[in-house]
Amino acid sequence: MIRALAGALLISALGAPSAWACGAAKLAAPAYAGPRATPAPWMIGDSTAIFAVPVLGRLGVEADARGCRLFDQGVAMIARRPARRRPGAVVLALGANGSASRAQIARARRILGPRRFLFLVTPRNYASARRAMLAAARAHPDRVRALDWTVRSAGHAGWFSGDGLHVTHTGARAWARLIREALQPFYAPRRPLGVPSARRGDRDCGQIRAYGRVTRVVLVRGDEGCRFARRMMRRPRLRPPANWRFYDWRAVGRGPWTDVLARWDRSTVIAGITA
Repeated sequence: MIRALAGALLISALGAPSAWACGAAKLAAPAYAGPRATPAPWMIGDSTAIFAVPVLGRLGVEADARGCRLFDQGVAMIARRPARRRPGAVVLALGANGSASRAQIARARRILGPRRFLFLVTPRNYASARRAMLAAARAHPDRVRALDWTVRSAGHAGWFSGDGLHVTHTGARAWARLIREALQPFYAPRRPLGVPSARRGDRDCGQIRAYGRVTRVVLVRGDEGCRFARRMMRRPRLRPPANWRFYDWRAVGRGPWTDVLARWDRSTVIAGITA
């Protein structure tokens, strides 16, 4: 902590590097990652994200970072984008310039609506922002996930410049990997799941109500039965059990499905159709 504070004071005295200055910005369009039914996930960040923007772009993420950007400014960017152009997943890597509150996070969630997902990257310099992000993820586990960069980066001094906040190029790659791994449900599976593009030969397991939605559950493949399938589909989408993967099928696949849960070995695949 003392070392990080000393570094921050030194940078303040000498002038922040131009890449971190207020108004410094970097944008990246997402590299092509196969056909998509919805826009690619979108990361909105401040100066702590600038070095990671090109990496995210190469990984298929739309990325926009600007020095001194406030959390409210990032939320306003979401609001300004027409609903039809908002992706299924938005990452806010903000809070290092004045923190973030649960009320601000709630506004972002309301703008995105009930069918889109919000990811929050915790800043290293504001414990209050980290607490608010973790609390939002606990309160809304089906739609909000906190990516705890504070924990992931602990003990990796080489990932940061002297201020302990802004990443080096090595740290930028680690930061981008954290985000891209979390966004995997919004990209096509690395190996095809064998989910049909039309309903045929599946097992209708009825409807469930969870997280304010009614979902029809279909057992596409597997021997566990409908009771198991319904229980799995009631779990928060962003919190699948170990050895399972959730996919937002609206973004990555074809057919009537909205949500797909797949076991790691593809032996069981459960699909959901949400009205």
